[in-house]
Amino acid sequence: MIVNRCPINYAAMCHQTVTVYHKDGENITRKVISGVHLDYKTTYSVDKNGTRTANTFLLIVPGAAQAVFPGDKILPGQGAEIATRAEWANLLPAKVQGLVVASAVDPKYWLGNVVHYEVTG
Repeated sequence: MIVNRCPINYAAMCHQTVTVYHKDGENITRKVISGVHLDYKTTYSVDKNGTRTANTFLLIVPGAAQAVFPGDKILPGQGAEIATRAEWANLLPAKVQGLVVASAVDPKYWLGNVVHYEVTG
């Protein structure tokens, strides 16, 4: 049985807001996106040198239009305007709690149409 409607209930899952900062040359843009899902994860691995941790994230952005690109900086909630190169340079995960940087953006399809984007880093 084929269901014509996407089986994911975005309204129930995607209820967070994020601010996406994008730099294109000297231009820095800020976009506040509501109705997304942001999840953080810490993974642990053990090797001959000891235990290592890595922090990763998954951001789900419903819709067919791509709103986040690799290299974009993502902050939970509604972030401040960033206008200068110095402000961009100081916007670092080590300095700003919750900030992440997109390393991959993958479209996800249902019946041949993009239904959401998964952003990871």
